[in-house]
Amino acid sequence: MSLDCTLIRRCFALICLSILGSLSLRAVEPQIEIINADKTTVIAGPDLANMPHQTVTAFDSHEKKDHVYSGIPVRDLLERAGIEFGEKLRGKGLRQVVIVHCRDYYDIVFALAEFDDAFNSRTILLVDRQDGQTVPDALGPVRLVVPGDKRPARWARMVTSLEVVRVGDAK
Repeated sequence: MSLDCTLIRRCFALICLSILGSLSLRAVEPQIEIINADKTTVIAGPDLANMPHQTVTAFDSHEKKDHVYSGIPVRDLLERAGIEFGEKLRGKGLRQVVIVHCRDYYDIVFALAEFDDAFNSRTILLVDRQDGQTVPDALGPVRLVVPGDKRPARWARMVTSLEVVRVGDAK
């Protein structure tokens, strides 16, 4: 009887350790919310991973080295949430801004036109891979990379949402 109890306890302990180990190794699932007026679109996990990605090599001034970033153009995310670009982005539409919200309360503002190919020739990415690996925990699970900015102050880590807001009233 004693041998059976010991065996059962050891099996139970191994199962518990296995469960705890798998929970601690499980990364936070990448997810982004896109808020536009009263509508919120959530793109997460496989949906986010399966969207077309672009790769860019850019210098990280904090680490003082180049990294290869892979991510989704922010424009594609905004379009998926119903934001219009191209010929439809004019007039009052040009008074729209995108506020990038981060888990550490670092918020950044972009003019919506900065994401439109008709206004800007660079691609701003929501990155989920860095140097072929998932984004490090301290920066992710997703981060914003803004190639071409002279200062990386608009690069953002731990991005949680993109909020589209119209500013100013025409008088």
